[in-house]
Order: sequence, then C-alpha cells, then structure tokens
Amino acid sequence: MYANFCMRLFRFLLCLFAATLFGQNVDTGSGHRQFDNTCSVCHGGDGMGGELGPAIVRRLQKLDDQQIKTVIHHGLPDRGMPAFPNLTEQELNNLVRFLRTLKFVRAPLLVRGVQTDSGAEIEGTVLNQSSEDLELQSKDGRIHLLRTAGGRFREVTSQTDWATYNGDVSGNRYSKLSQITPANVSQLATAWTYTLPDVSFLESTPLVVKGILYVTSANECYALDAGNGRHLWHFKRPRTKGVIGDASPGINRGVAWAGNRLFMVTDNAHLLALNRFTGDVEWETVMADWKQNYDSTSAPLIVGDYVISGTAGGEEGARGFVAAFDQATGKEVWRFWTVPKPGEPGSETWKGNAI
Repeated sequence: MYANFCMRLFRFLLCLFAATLFGQNVDTGSGHRQFDNTCSVCHGGDGMGGELGPAIVRRLQKLDDQQIKTVIHHGLPDRGMPAFPNLTEQELNNLVRFLRTLKFVRAPLLVRGVQTDSGAEIEGTVLNQSSEDLELQSKDGRIHLLRTAGGRFREVTSQTDWATYNGDVSGNRYSKLSQITPANVSQLATAWTYTLPDVSFLESTPLVVKGILYVTSANECYALDAGNGRHLWHFKRPRTKGVIGDASPGINRGVAWAGNRLFMVTDNAHLLALNRFTGDVEWETVMADWKQNYDSTSAPLIVGDYVISGTAGGEEGARGFVAAFDQATGKEVWRFWTVPKPGEPGSETWKGNAI
C-alpha cells in the first residue's frame, strides 16, 4: 500500500509540475486545430512551407512566445501575411504551444535511376518527386525535369525561352507565342505560386531557360521548375549593411544567361557568375567600391563572349560607367565612363558643380 501511495503521489506531483510549467489551460490539440484552420493552408501542415507561404519552423526558433503572438495578431503586410486580430489570448497561447512542437526536417537525398520514354537511362539525386513529376540532378550536375509517362518518364523543357531581361536581344519584349489570344485570355488562371521568403520588393524579370525559371531579389537567386514551381536551388548571401541607393531596400532586376552560367549583380556592386544547375559561384568581380556610394540592381546583358553591366549611384554622386567582362573569367575587358572627369572631352557641357 505504501508503494502504491508513493506512486500515486509521484504522479500527482508530476502532473502538478507540468501544469505549472506549461500552463493548465494550454491545449496542444486545440492549437493543432487552430494551426490547421489558420496557418497550414499557406505554410503546410508541418510548417515546412506550402504553395502560398514559406517554411516557418526555423524562424520560430528565433522568436519568443510574445513575438510570435504579435506576428500572428498583426500579420506581416509587406510580406503578404494577413493579420488575425480576432484570436483570443487563449487561442494564441494554444497556437504558440503547438508551433513549438514543429521540428525542422531535412528531406533525405535519394539517388535513383529512371528510364525515359526515349529509352535513355538517367541516374541522379532526387530534388523533388510526386506522383506526376520528378526533378533529378544527374552526376554531371545537370537538372532533368521529368514527367510521368506510363511506367517511364518523359523529359520536358520550355518550347520557347525568355532568355534575356527583355526576352531577346532586340529588346522589345515582344513574344511570338500564339497560344494566348483575345478569345481565350479571360480563361487564364493561376497554375502555381511560389513565395520568396523575407522579400519586400520584387522588380525582377524572371528568365526561363530550357524549362527552368530563374528569379532574383537582392543578393538572392531562385531556380524553379517552370512547369510546376518546384524549388530546385537557392543562392543567397547577406545584404550589405550601409549600402545606399536603389539597392538598399532590396531591389534587383534579374539575371543574364549564357551556356551553363547565370550572371547577376549584388547590392554592393559585385558581378557574379553562378552555375545555372547548382547556384554555385564560379567567379566574382568587384565592379566598384560601394563605400563610394556605388550600388547595383540591373540585370546584366550578354553580348558575344562578354557580360555587360554597370552600377547605380548617380543620385548619390557616384560617377557612372558601363563595363564589359569576360564570361569565362570575369576579367574586365573595357569600361566606358558615362560622366567625364573634369578636363576630359564632354566635361565642358557640365556647368558649375553639376559634374
């Protein structure tokens, strides 16, 4: 009897301790239901991201309970997250308690071989897979976009690419595609949505190259399967503290493409070459010293073997230029200054201190 009494006393004290520690009225089950009703439609049932919202599990680890409740209550209007001002304090407590149970799970890298409808064999690492599609990265680094075709797969690509910032080198942004007409334009509907997390400004023109869509924000580039919006890779480096001009709020207009490389500028006026299948940096060139009020936001331009780019900063007194860089090495080939120095031809057209 004494042993039973001690066991019952121990259980009572354990329950009392748990209630004191976690709060008697906090209900994980209710929090789970609240999450399903409020959050999962955007962030996924496991908090690892969905079609309308980014993964939140790692972000939650950086916030205390009150900060989480404030975000839920007020929303994040500049990032597209709505506010939920009608949730009671009890509902918020339940929801936060459930959010604390979410764990980050890294999807395992699976290596498999597939046979295409053409009879080819492809072996590689699975990037994404569903019952209808498969994105596979083969040993040579290339990404293969596959769709199910009976018991095999067919490899897909884009029939027509949007291969430069303006579509093609003519620069007129005119598309010869004829599937969309005045008769059927009213029937257009969203096929997929991808949310770029922590991005306030999107002024990028996405490129589509052989079925892969590339879109940027400041110091970031995403590669997506253009057919279904599935994430392939993401390049990111920290924003530069103290940079001014157009780049300071996070503006970037996009990438240029040639061969197996993408070219993009950073907020601090660097030019990068990225492997278009992996996002790895192949070379980096400093175009100008950002501490002299230079910054950079524009999409580079491909001309022959050169990458043409320039900088922003004219409004902040920086002397503008356009420069050409070798695609393979990033070495500067030539530079044209758009504003002459005092004494150079053209400087006489600048009156007073305007120059």
